[in-house]
Amino acid sequence: MTSLKAKDIPLDPVDIDLKEIIAILKRQRRLIVVTLAVVLGLAFAYLLTATPIYRATTLVQVDAQGTNLLDPSADNPQQSAILNSRLDSEVEIMRSSSTALAVVQAGDLIQAPDFGPQIGWTEKLGITLGIDLSGDAIRKRLGLGPKGAQSADDLVNATILKLQGAVQIQRQGLTYLIGISLASPDPDRAAELANLYAQTYIESQVATKTSSLLGARDVLRRQITTAQNDLSNSETAVNGFIETNLARLESESGDPAVAALRRQLESAKSDQLAKGVSIASAEGAIGSKDWDTVAQSLGDAALQELARQRKDLQNRLGQAAKGTAEALDLTAQLDVLDKNLATRSQATLDLVQADVKALGTREATARDQLRTTLLQSNLSAEMLTELFDLQQSATIARTQYQTLLSREQDMGTLANLQIADARIVSKALRPATAASPNKRLITALAVVGGLGLGILLGFLKEYYIGGVTSASQLQNILQVRVPVTVPEIDQPETGSPADMVTTAPMSPYAETFRKLRASLDLGMQTTVSARANAGIILVCSALQAEGKTTTAIALARTYALSGARTLLLDADLRKPSVEVRMGCSSEVGLLDYLTSWGTGAALAPLAAQDPLSPLVVLTAGGRSSVPTDQLINSKAFDQLIKGLMAEFDMIVIDSPPLLPVVDTRYLARHADAVVQVVRYISTTQGEVREAATQLQDMMRPDARLYGILSQEERGSRRYGYYGRYGSYYGQDEA
Repeated sequence: MTSLKAKDIPLDPVDIDLKEIIAILKRQRRLIVVTLAVVLGLAFAYLLTATPIYRATTLVQVDAQGTNLLDPSADNPQQSAILNSRLDSEVEIMRSSSTALAVVQAGDLIQAPDFGPQIGWTEKLGITLGIDLSGDAIRKRLGLGPKGAQSADDLVNATILKLQGAVQIQRQGLTYLIGISLASPDPDRAAELANLYAQTYIESQVATKTSSLLGARDVLRRQITTAQNDLSNSETAVNGFIETNLARLESESGDPAVAALRRQLESAKSDQLAKGVSIASAEGAIGSKDWDTVAQSLGDAALQELARQRKDLQNRLGQAAKGTAEALDLTAQLDVLDKNLATRSQATLDLVQADVKALGTREATARDQLRTTLLQSNLSAEMLTELFDLQQSATIARTQYQTLLSREQDMGTLANLQIADARIVSKALRPATAASPNKRLITALAVVGGLGLGILLGFLKEYYIGGVTSASQLQNILQVRVPVTVPEIDQPETGSPADMVTTAPMSPYAETFRKLRASLDLGMQTTVSARANAGIILVCSALQAEGKTTTAIALARTYALSGARTLLLDADLRKPSVEVRMGCSSEVGLLDYLTSWGTGAALAPLAAQDPLSPLVVLTAGGRSSVPTDQLINSKAFDQLIKGLMAEFDMIVIDSPPLLPVVDTRYLARHADAVVQVVRYISTTQGEVREAATQLQDMMRPDARLYGILSQEERGSRRYGYYGRYGSYYGQDEA
């Protein structure tokens, strides 16, 4: 068989031992209960002091496809992904700062006590104590200048942040409904603000859509102006080409209709020109009230008669004496006649202008007929191509102009008929119960959290923080075998608990060490048999007063009583205690031998006999006042161990504690088995791990490490960590 190293002993840390977990929970039940009570207390304190918050919700339905009032029957199916994206977009728009700002302005929330500026807890404390604890006052006491009043933008931003913190906006499942939920300590206020938020969003949506359409209409108007100019230029180009080449076109076509249309066009143009001159002359004369000129320009006999009558009245008025009844009557008649002249002149002018418009229509008709006739005539290819190109450009320009004009009219109409794509389907009502704090949920979470935290703290204490309380826990910490646990016994008035191995051989205490001996023999069987000499067992501990010396004495006596030639070696040269506890002494101890070795007066160690068993004891021989690690790590000690191995079957070494001094590390190199004694609860898990790590670094590959949990009662306990090690050199153990 091949012996395993301590760190190679097969222990599966992944395996879950339900019984061990239950045992841990039982051991840590007090910590778990205290933790649960603290967490529940904090939860109840919060529930008693927390301000109830009410939450009201308004449901808004969004028309994701959009409705066109100009054509409500139009079917515009869209993909589901597009509709969902639009719903998500509307949710983000509702959450935006611009919507929150509109709500702040609509509800005047800057002046509202629940959203406007509020004094902080320091100012409230100052009011209670009668002290000014405002920011400027504190800065003044510190010799700093005032911070200054908060700007309007800062107030608005702070109000927006408060509003956004109080509102929750989310889509309701896969529906087209969006819930706007608002929280407030006042239930009526919560419902009011939720409805205000929804209504403000809808109004903002309408305003945004209207503004967008009006902006698009303005863009179209600019395009219409450009298209109108293009159309005018195109028409002018066609008309100019026809008029310039009209004689040639007429001769090339040879069509009498072209000649007739030419005459008709020229006549319309001539009449328009003549009437235009008359209109211009008449308008100027009407402005100066030159009725004779108006009558002549418009060629109206009735106007001429009225003008003659007015002239007669003016002559008679000039001959009448001023202020007389005749003069007043003539003046009144003159005013009436002026009004009649003005009315008649305007009416006649309107008729002439209508004639001009009709002439223009006739001219346009003649031009269109002339274009159509010419395009259908037998013109030369060059002339026909140029005319067709000009006509086509004019047609395209006219079509574009008409399209833009129609679109501009639709935009204006649609802007006036715009409605929101969302509507409120369920207004927020006054909530009957507070949304937070949720007493049931908080209590349940406190119970679960308290239990979980308590269990976590229990396991942390069990495995990392507190002392060792069970053999299984020690096994998990060391990852080595823990064959036995030394039972709890009372400290005898005289002697050592190790005496029970001989004085009470049938006691559980003595049986424990016989079990330990069996486990050690099994572990060392291969190594010791192959070497054909004594086995070496090192008994150590992380700290002093953990029961290592008692364990070493009891284990050595157990081997001696079994018939094995056993030596107990007290290698604790710093603070030896085997001699005192066993009541035996040596004239030349280990310290005497090691310090005299290599000198002319070298001393041979003298062993003593245990008064209670066949055990042979080599005591330390005294207490060293200087570090002894160089003695343990010397050639003399190595030769001593080799000599003892030839004379004995088993050597048990009592060592100094690992963490305060270094000697035990050198002793570990000689051991076939190392027994690390851990005192129940007293030694922390970190100390146990550190000691085991130091041992495993120094042990031989074929050596084994064992853990022993000692529950032996002690009269005193030590506290601290490395700070406690100083007592190891200055005080004797009880």
